[in-house]
Amino acid sequence: MKFGQRLFVLLLLCILVTAFVNSCSTIPNKGLSARKSKNTIERLRDSILQVGLDGEALYTILGTIKPMSSVVAFNFPVGNSDSTRKLDEHILRSNQQFRDLDTISQIQQAINSIDIPGLKFVMVPYKTAYAKSRILQVTVVRISALDSVLNSKKSFFGQYGFVPGTDPAVLLTVNEYEKRYERLRGYGYLFGYPDYAVDFFVRAFQQSDSTGNHVERKFFQIPTYGHATGSFVYAYPKDHVTSALDSTIYKRAQQVLKNYKSIRGAYLNRDSTLRAYDLIKDFYEAQHKK
Repeated sequence: MKFGQRLFVLLLLCILVTAFVNSCSTIPNKGLSARKSKNTIERLRDSILQVGLDGEALYTILGTIKPMSSVVAFNFPVGNSDSTRKLDEHILRSNQQFRDLDTISQIQQAINSIDIPGLKFVMVPYKTAYAKSRILQVTVVRISALDSVLNSKKSFFGQYGFVPGTDPAVLLTVNEYEKRYERLRGYGYLFGYPDYAVDFFVRAFQQSDSTGNHVERKFFQIPTYGHATGSFVYAYPKDHVTSALDSTIYKRAQQVLKNYKSIRGAYLNRDSTLRAYDLIKDFYEAQHKK
């Protein structure tokens, strides 16, 4: 997907949410309002899922390569970085900020309406607020793969009491709000990066923090539908020679991408948006019949 197409989908997310809020406040017929609201939530859900399928989340949603993937991020001016207001109960004060909460509510409704066995979609706020902005990250987790990671990496995740069966929303929130290096390592494992890449990732940050110097690195790029580079990517040392493990990840991802490309066209609307929820549902139904 070209940049312009991806931007169109992201803009559609904003338009749909705004339309939902406006429809609730301007349409007097409750039945008509409910139908329009339901339709808008469904379109918003499709738009969120389309961004995910066209990006790295494909390898979690339609594959088992990544236990967890980022789907899409939203940015709202509801954060607080003013230390003088830390004891103030009224962090949000303006009418616009309360309207932003209404918008976030509609996004949450769309996420909650996603019902796909074995997958969990969650929206977690980033720990750090920049000025008044707060990023809300929508993430998808494959439950079986997450449980496998919690078992294989219990020497790390066990410090929190995390075991197979842990609620993904709890795990992601704790990890996001952890100290720097624990947070980075946790994300590395959850995103499905090889152990050597996770170790390098954490050590490189620690070294940069200690010396102030950037640690040089290379990047292993795995294409997605929307981007050849920069979506599913992990860093590795400059002297590292890619191994059979890297090759295996790449080949498995290529097969998932090939399968997605083969069915995607059948779910396109005239405006190039995707009936993403139907695509995913049909995919799993076909898998179940095999």
